[in-house]
Amino acid sequence: MRQTIKARYHDGVLQPLEPLTLSDDAEVQVTVETEVSVDAEEILRRTAQVYEGFTADAIRQVEAIALDRRHFFREPAA
Repeated sequence: MRQTIKARYHDGVLQPLEPLTLSDDAEVQVTVETEVSVDAEEILRRTAQVYEGFTADAIRQVEAIALDRRHFFREPAA
């Protein structure tokens, strides 16, 4: 059985934030997924690196390709 729950990690222990339907001493497999928090300054720093090393002409070409919607969708195969 698969359950997805939220838990809090505190002092080396995962504490479920809601009841679990498990028997005592049940062995489980845990996958930990954390929320990634990126502040505005980090977003701006990463954004500034996108075109790092590009010439002004290369940037114009990349942006023209990105904005050309004709290549976003294809006709369904017959």
